[in-house]
Amino acid sequence: MPHRGRCSATPIEKEKQLLKSRVRKNLAIGLVITAVIASLSVIVADDGSKVEELRKSLIIGFSVTGAVTGGTWLLQRRRSAP
Repeated sequence: MPHRGRCSATPIEKEKQLLKSRVRKNLAIGLVITAVIASLSVIVADDGSKVEELRKSLIIGFSVTGAVTGGTWLLQRRRSAP
């Protein structure tokens, strides 16, 4: 009986998979960097400003992560458009 593995993906499916993997990769990297920077800013901050420092670093981190991930998604989508 022949092997019934997944048949090879079409070029369009490969582009979609690549797009998803790049976007996910950028999102994961951005979230890790945001978590590290937020943790460090809280550790270094004075006692009274820890909450404010955490809030600022999370806002900046999520904004940058969203911009980079969204930019990657848009660029890849334009490249794969017919």
